Amino acid sequence: MQSNQEILVEAILNQYEVDQAHLPQEILDKIYAIPADLVTSDDIINYTKCVGQLINKDDKIAELLEVLEDDVHIITHKLKFITANDRPKVIILDDINPTIINTSKYLQSCITIAGGIPTNSIADADKVIIINAEEMTVAQVPSLLSDPNWADSNAVNLNQVFLINTKGFGKIAGQNYCVELETLAEILQPKYFFYGLEGNTWLQFQLK
Repeated sequence: MQSNQEILVEAILNQYEVDQAHLPQEILDKIYAIPADLVTSDDIINYTKCVGQLINKDDKIAELLEVLEDDVHIITHKLKFITANDRPKVIILDDINPTIINTSKYLQSCITIAGGIPTNSIADADKVIIINAEEMTVAQVPSLLSDPNWADSNAVNLNQVFLINTKGFGKIAGQNYCVELETLAEILQPKYFFYGLEGNTWLQFQLK
């Protein structure tokens, strides 16, 4: 089984259209020596740049960095004047039964960029995002109504419960950064963003 770093390296090399099997071991060793604890957009941009420099893809670096930087810039620019009152408090769950709250610093960073405020409090949550690709999770969602901790929450009462059904979503920072950021932006600030991802990457539940 591949490690998270191996998956990340493979994803970044694919973006550069390079097969790591064709790279000298010396270059691969240098790539794997780059710190891969990515959290912020700057971390991901710098990591992508470093890999590109090591494989001498200077022409492709500018193209990939432009995509990354533009995606972040478009989102932050549109939300520049959105006040804290218009930024929903968001709790992310990795599972429902039992409830497992996702505390990933990477996803918290993405939520902030996408127009939300991360929270680990069920009572405070305006939106609930469940990350799970298992079909069983869909059947379990209505059980939130029978849990008093959730039944009276703003998120449930306002039908603001969402399922992200993309395998591995947010597990490896930098692997699918733009799609993950756009997915969260659509969910958190639907008045400002439409990428056509609803029904493919995520869906909303009507609980009441």
